[in-house]
Amino acid sequence: MASVSDVTDIELARLKRRLDREQKARAESEAIAERALRELYKKQKEIELLQIIAVAANEALTTDGAMQTALRQVCAHTGWPVGFFHLKNSSGELLPPTLWHLDKPDRFETFRRVSEALRFEPGIGLPGRVLASRKPAWIADVTKDPNFPRAKAAADIGVRAGFGFPVSIGTEVVAVMEFFSEVPVEPDESLLEVMADVGKQLGRVIERKRAEESRDEAMEASRTKSSFLANMSHELRTPLNAIIGLTELLCENAPRFGTEKALEPLRRVLRAGRHLLGLINDILDLSKIEAGKMDLTLETVTIQPVIEEVFGTVRPLAEQNKNELALDSPEGIGSVYADNMRLRQVLLNLLSNACKFTKDGTVRLGVTRVEEAGQHWVDFAVSDTGIGMTEEQLGRLFQEFAQADASTTRQFGGTGLGLAISRRLCRLMGGDVTVTSEPGKGSTFTMRLPAQAAALTSPIEIIAAASAAETGPAASQGSHGTVLVIDDDATARELIAAHLVANGFAVETAANGVDGLKKARELKPVAITLDILMPDIDGWTVLPALKGDPELTDIPVVIVTIVDEQRRGIALGAAGYLTKPIDRERLVEILSRHRSADGPSEVLVVEDDEEHRQLVRAILGAQGWVVREAANGRLALDALAAKLPDILLLDLMMPEMDGFELVAALQANPAWRDIPAVVVTALDLTAEDHRRLNGGVERVLSKNSFAPAELMARVGKLLLEVKGQAKR
Repeated sequence: MASVSDVTDIELARLKRRLDREQKARAESEAIAERALRELYKKQKEIELLQIIAVAANEALTTDGAMQTALRQVCAHTGWPVGFFHLKNSSGELLPPTLWHLDKPDRFETFRRVSEALRFEPGIGLPGRVLASRKPAWIADVTKDPNFPRAKAAADIGVRAGFGFPVSIGTEVVAVMEFFSEVPVEPDESLLEVMADVGKQLGRVIERKRAEESRDEAMEASRTKSSFLANMSHELRTPLNAIIGLTELLCENAPRFGTEKALEPLRRVLRAGRHLLGLINDILDLSKIEAGKMDLTLETVTIQPVIEEVFGTVRPLAEQNKNELALDSPEGIGSVYADNMRLRQVLLNLLSNACKFTKDGTVRLGVTRVEEAGQHWVDFAVSDTGIGMTEEQLGRLFQEFAQADASTTRQFGGTGLGLAISRRLCRLMGGDVTVTSEPGKGSTFTMRLPAQAAALTSPIEIIAAASAAETGPAASQGSHGTVLVIDDDATARELIAAHLVANGFAVETAANGVDGLKKARELKPVAITLDILMPDIDGWTVLPALKGDPELTDIPVVIVTIVDEQRRGIALGAAGYLTKPIDRERLVEILSRHRSADGPSEVLVVEDDEEHRQLVRAILGAQGWVVREAANGRLALDALAAKLPDILLLDLMMPEMDGFELVAALQANPAWRDIPAVVVTALDLTAEDHRRLNGGVERVLSKNSFAPAELMARVGKLLLEVKGQAKR
């Protein structure tokens, strides 16, 4: 039987073992908690690092700025004193470090210089190892690594451990970052995982930079292309102008020049010149469309006059192949929303093609109005009884420089550009061109265009809004600034004000020119809308007063008027535009408006090309004009000072003083300001060129040309555009 002391010893031993177990468990728990806290702290620091890198990647103004931030932050996170950034070149090598971070610059200067003297091919050294594997890499002690070319320099200054990671865009390594410690360190896989994420973040910075560079290069290429097109247009059209113009003169004056026997060859030269001009225009149109430089003036166009003009042009082509030209268009077909000139161009192309591919048949134009999905359209269907096309031929019909097949090209000629350009123009105008065809029976091309501008407010809505619109000082809280509306018509003021208020403008109104000038000086509005016909002083008087006041001259002016006289609106700059080669009838028609009623009318021709001056002199001299000449803008100023002409005819591209500078001089001199100027140029005018020529008048809108809703929408849209340009 055990004694009491034996029992006590057993219990004590049992209690001791139990206490040891509890202490061990507590120590293990504390160790686990401590490790968990260390891991949590480490993860927190890693997350903070990734956040800092992400912010740097998104907010850095430059790639170098983002990379420098990354070098500094990774060094701070790891406590390692050295960091290098190597960018990959186009041949696949890593360049010497262009960026670095050194906690102790003097201590690590030698290592930096050695690193800067090396390039790393894939697989060579720490950076090359990362580049080849596209994964992070770690060296516990670089002085003992056989694949570390900088080992000697590292040993001399005490660099030991090193790791590197790729900066990647997708699977492509575009750069490598490497970091070094002063003591040997075993690999940390979790740190390398974080560095892999850092590399992806930094890759986005380089990807964005590449995208910006590509965008800038594309914009520069577009500018270069536009400049080339403008210059090529001038260089090609100028000699063509002489060829076509002088050949026309020889044909028309054959008896006087004794060239009757050469009439047929001269006519062939004339046809060839016009054909070449058409080809040049097609190529320039296509290039402008592709470059996004095609400027369209979308407006409400009355259909019937367009059809009559196009039929007059195409009728000789139809008669040449003994075709009947027919029209199916209801009475009062109305209008279409399109660019007037481009509408004519597309219709002429479709009808000309139909006449070319049809012999002894019928070419018919049908015009109908249709409604589809709640939108109103106008369809222009050009049908013929010609050769037709197969499904295979239809598949490549609208491709640039493509035709039905080689035999068609040989028989009928052409470049294959007309239909491609026509479809693109229609799509730019909000429509399209479609085709159906059957071999041997003919084809039908249908051009569909909007009947009216889309998304317009109805007149009822505008009037309702007008009744609630405040047009006095109380309305001066518009987010886009204040617009001054000068118009003697109360209804017009209300309509314009209502639409502008709905578009975020504050509106002040004036019922006459005197009040308008007074309010313009008081308010300094962001823009002004101006009527022309007003009782006290008209818009033509108000406009020069605005442009002559230094404090008001930069305020954009939009003319909104019932006067169908755009020439006078542009008379503060250019009275019209003609492109070379000159359309003789158009030239005579424009200048005829400016004939003097008292005696012979005088025109001053400002042109540096002697042949062109001779051609214009011959054309206008035959019409009874007195022609004076100046070879450049400076000589033109001398001629104007000597005697004022009835009209000015000027080229834009001239030496010493070009046409733009001459127009500016006209606007600046009150004695010359009212001289109409007609621009005759081979240069393709950009929207900016038109603004320079139009002397501060942003646009001339005719009240008669638009429905009330459309007019108000155009005024509002234009003022928003003007305000945006002013901010820039």
